[in-house]
Amino acid sequence: MHKYINEQDAIETDQLGDKLKESDHFYITHYCKKREQIEERRCFWDSKSKIWETKNGKLAITCVAMDNEEHTISGYRTFTDIFSVTGRKAIHTSEEIQ
Repeated sequence: MHKYINEQDAIETDQLGDKLKESDHFYITHYCKKREQIEERRCFWDSKSKIWETKNGKLAITCVAMDNEEHTISGYRTFTDIFSVTGRKAIHTSEEIQ
């Protein structure tokens, strides 16, 4: 049986938000009620993103979600029933070297 992340199991929400801001993008593994299955969604953090605890004590993350097929912006999504959040940093940058 899978266990969802709840506020008590997660690191401090301020720390998690700081880590997500530092990442290039991140993946949220969660249970999708609409499709009744566990899914992974590529996301990124911006100034409108936030983390909070729901009235049922679940960790909730609102962020910019990407379409899994085309990696285009799908819009803001709120995730609950979260199993894991994994941040990624870009290996290559587009900065010009002189």
